[in-house]
Amino acid sequence: MHKKLTKKEIVKELQARTGLSQRLLLQIVDNLLEEIKKTLDLGEEVKISGFGTFKTVLSKPRKGRKLKSGEELIIPPYRKVSFHLSPTFRLELHNEKRKK
Repeated sequence: MHKKLTKKEIVKELQARTGLSQRLLLQIVDNLLEEIKKTLDLGEEVKISGFGTFKTVLSKPRKGRKLKSGEELIIPPYRKVSFHLSPTFRLELHNEKRKK
């Protein structure tokens, strides 16, 4: 039961629920995702009530090695996105797992 959820499937589901056009819903989904990206790019958190929080974190610099030469190097820190479930959503997932 490992299924990927695509943007196209999200739009189809929203269209079935709302009756709005897929073109309009695709614009809405694209705009929502773009707004999330912009906010994270500014280093701010994106908190979606009842779902979770996205935020950027800076990784620590670490030792690495060039594959061809074997030379050691320091991999510089980089920003990555972290996601934490809201307590409400975590509880819902936990309860769903118990029902199965």
